[in-house]
Amino acid sequence: MTRSVFRDETILLQEYLPHQIPHREAQLKKLELYFQSVAQNASKASQTVMITGPVGSGKTMIAKKLLFESLPRKAALYGNLVKVLHVNCRIDRTLQAIMVKALKSLGQSYPTRGYSFEELLTALVEELRSNRMHLVIAFDEVDSLVTSDPTSLYTITRLRELAPGNQVLSSILISKTTDYLKKVDLSTLSSLQWNEISLDGYPSEQLFDIINSRSEAFTDGALDDDAIQFVADIAAVYGDARYALDLVWRAGKLADDSESPRVLPEHIRSAKASLPPQLRKEELTYLTTHQKLLLMAISALLKKGDSTSVTIGEVEKSYTALCENMNVTAYHHTQVWSDVNELSRKGIIETQLSGKGVRGRTTMIGLSLVSAKELMGELEKGMVADVRA
Repeated sequence: MTRSVFRDETILLQEYLPHQIPHREAQLKKLELYFQSVAQNASKASQTVMITGPVGSGKTMIAKKLLFESLPRKAALYGNLVKVLHVNCRIDRTLQAIMVKALKSLGQSYPTRGYSFEELLTALVEELRSNRMHLVIAFDEVDSLVTSDPTSLYTITRLRELAPGNQVLSSILISKTTDYLKKVDLSTLSSLQWNEISLDGYPSEQLFDIINSRSEAFTDGALDDDAIQFVADIAAVYGDARYALDLVWRAGKLADDSESPRVLPEHIRSAKASLPPQLRKEELTYLTTHQKLLLMAISALLKKGDSTSVTIGEVEKSYTALCENMNVTAYHHTQVWSDVNELSRKGIIETQLSGKGVRGRTTMIGLSLVSAKELMGELEKGMVADVRA
């Protein structure tokens, strides 16, 4: 039986809550400080915090680290009982559905129909009061809820007023932006305490650290630094850690399918081709013959090797040989350079100046939108079915 590159692939899944959260420690500490009063004096304090940031920037992760690890533990040290609930407002699309879920989390069974929101909220508050509990609800993708019902945000922000002197509810509002606030009235805006934690997308070096922190998902030697850097560079376009981890997981699956003991650049390129954005194959039909031949030369070199990129000198040499085989007059360096720039501008290839490990300064050429094997197949079908690079 072929050995898998994975030791524990669940470490790469979205649901996994890591021990370490690289480059989000400061934001988590800030969130914990906001909820310090709830941990210390749960019956008298209530809090509302907004967390914003693009997809894959760590919003849900820091909220869950607070909810499921630090806050209940810290509250217990002060003799307080804090319960937590995370809901996705794209799934639970009404406050009524969220109240039913909140009651269920406390062991109370209520049907999804038959009770009004007010009745469910009253039952929830009474349950919390009688058991001297404080419940923190994280409303993930809260903009979906507010878009469908603009009054819902007003209700959330006024929850603390339901039990003056005996606070039982706090909230975390998670969204990509605060644009949804444009849909609510001024009284709702004024009721919000502007406790906001704003996250940015991750640059390549931070994505490298994040992937590296999850590398225990792989067996020893299955995922090297070059592969991690390749994934980080691809995902850095979006700043999305979730995308990066999904990409490296898919690449690992492709490595297993090909019975490879390591995740290779071609596995990563193939995995990238299965994720948006993808190369639109019709774009290839608009390329010139020489641009297609250059792409075939690039693809052949990357397919044969295990590197993420090749030098322009290697490409020119392979392109010239391909032209000779097809009885086509090869372009000189200046025109080749112009075509390489055009292919880069179209987003079909990536170019960058060489760094460490390459003698001198030269242009490095790579692929990320499509695998080298798939690109070669498309080009061969279209123009040179009799050529096998």
